[in-house]
Order: sequence, then C-alpha cells, then structure tokens
Amino acid sequence: MKGVRVFLFFLICFFLSFNFSFGKSLEDVVRELGGFSTPQQIEKAINSLNSTDRLKLEILLSAYRKNEERLKALLSSFRRSREKYVIANAIFFPSDRNVIVVDKEKEILYVLGLKKGLPFIVKKFPCITGKRAGDKLREGDQRTPEGIYFPLFWSDNLPSTYGIGAFPLNYPNLIDRKILHRNGHGIWIHGTDNPNRPPHSSNGCIVLRNNYLSQLLSVVKPKETPVIIVESLQYYSPKRYFAERQSLLDFINRWKSAWERTPKNLVPYFSCYSEHFVWKGGGIKSWKDYKKRVTSRKKWIRIKIDNLYLCKDGRVLKYGNIYVASFKMTYDSNNYHFKGEKVLYIIKEGKRWKILGEETL
Repeated sequence: MKGVRVFLFFLICFFLSFNFSFGKSLEDVVRELGGFSTPQQIEKAINSLNSTDRLKLEILLSAYRKNEERLKALLSSFRRSREKYVIANAIFFPSDRNVIVVDKEKEILYVLGLKKGLPFIVKKFPCITGKRAGDKLREGDQRTPEGIYFPLFWSDNLPSTYGIGAFPLNYPNLIDRKILHRNGHGIWIHGTDNPNRPPHSSNGCIVLRNNYLSQLLSVVKPKETPVIIVESLQYYSPKRYFAERQSLLDFINRWKSAWERTPKNLVPYFSCYSEHFVWKGGGIKSWKDYKKRVTSRKKWIRIKIDNLYLCKDGRVLKYGNIYVASFKMTYDSNNYHFKGEKVLYIIKEGKRWKILGEETL
C-alpha cells in the first residue's frame, strides 16, 4: 500500500505543471488514499479520475514499464487533448480588447484575444521576472507579485535602465494591502537596452526587450487592460469555461440591479458582499454604515457598465481563488454622478459569489 501511495504522489508532482482544473484529480485521489487499506478501494479511487488524469496516469505507468510504443501513442493523445482546453485566467473581456497574462515559471508574456467567445494567444514575448521564485511578500524581496493588476500610465522620461519606457502597475492593490498585508512599490512592465540580460534578473518588475515592449503600446489601455501574473497558466475545458463565465456574469448583473434598487431595499445589495469585505475605509461594518448613510438621501440610482473584464487569479489563498471584475462604470443618481474604472474582487463562499473587496482606479 505504501509503495502505491508513493508512486501516485510521484505522478502528481510530475503533472502538476499542467494545471487542468476539472473533475476529480490525481491529487484528490491520493488525499483519499490516506484512509484506504485494500486494493479494491484503490481501484475504485483511480476509476473515479476524470479522463485527462486517467490518461496522465496511464502515461506514467507506460513509462515505468518502458513500453515505448504505447507511451508514444499516449503522449500524442495527451497533446491533442490539451489543444481542446483554453486558458482559464482570462474569463471574459470585450472582443476588441486584449488581456495580458504573465507566466512567471516560463517567463513568457502572453497577449490574449477573444475569438468565438474563447481566448486565444495573439502574441507572446519572452520576458524577465524577479530574481527570487514565489509570490511577493514584502518590499525588497526581489520577487514578482502574483495577482491581477492594471497599468496606470505610460512613462518614457526615465533612466536608461528602463529602456524605452514603462507601465507602472497598481501594486500593491486593495487585496495586497488589506487582506494579505503586503507592502512594496514600483512594480512595472518596462524595457531594457540589454538584449543579453539573463532570465530571472529583475528586482520584481516584468522586463521585455524594447522591440517587444513597443508592440504592447498599441495593446495596453491604462487603467483598463488587466495584467494577470501567475506562476503558471491554468486551463479549463470550454464547457467549464463558459459555465464559470455565465455564473460570474449573472452575479455582476444581480449586483448591479441590487445596487440600483437600494433606495427601496439595501438587503439584496448587502447580500452580495462577504463578511470579510474590505474597502479603503476599513471592513464590512464601516462600509455598511457608509452605504446606509449615503443611500438615505437617494431617490433613484442608475448604473451603466462598459468594457467588462473577468479574470481569475492563479493562486489559491485564504478565501480560495480570487476573481476580478473590472469595468468602466457610469453612476447617476438624484444627487451624485461618477464615471471611472471600478474593480471588484470576488470569491466563492460555498456556492455563492461574494465581493471581498472593491476599489476604483
């Protein structure tokens, strides 16, 4: 029994980088094996694997048995199966816009577009990330932060260290400051005049050759284009991708409608928010008090959402995965008008979406 468990753990480690996220995984099975004592129970657990992970298991077993012909056929099948999946980190965005995803492990910056409702790679560029592996924790740790950020502006009046210029990112964002209690500053996407700069040599910034960075100038829209920084890409089947997208879109629509109805009833609006919610003024209690106060003077509210983006953070944090909804919001009421970029940080509590944080750019 112990030998079987060790071998299955080896399989998980080998395939961890593929990051398929659906069905029962090898990791799920090995976690369950901790309480098993019979071969029949192990067989039952393996039979519960989703089709892709069963294929992974068979690949490793064929390699272990040195069955080269079978291994070649299985690897070919696995490569074809991967082509059926889509990058899961960019869930929804306007078809005439782009999303940037940075894979820290491979040091590749991807520009994604949308075609027939699914994301595809428009361009990809080699890039340089932090000297030290892992997520950024504090100022000066030479790590590139993971999360979802936004370029604030373009600057080209900089020292030669930054090549042709830079896009400063909004690190640390609300979640970094209020939930993760992380500090630091000056995380940029910038150029370099050194074409031979080695990999993993930045102090936390994302560095591209000048000719690559110049191609981003027509792609990046300050305070709008999301930059999703992950350790490695995640993939979904199209079925799961569309299901998660629709679920999030439904939630955003419910939240918008509930906010518009707050002059009559605040309860449905408040139900969209987590008890762990944070904002610039503090936590959920201070925010509810603030909303009750300002809403008492409202007769009507109208909200318009344009250029909606939905993105998925690659990390699993204290509250699970964090999703980010960003959009241009126009808010009108009988006594106030606002137009600007709104960002919602969303989590799933049980089966319900909840807003963990909210800020404007």
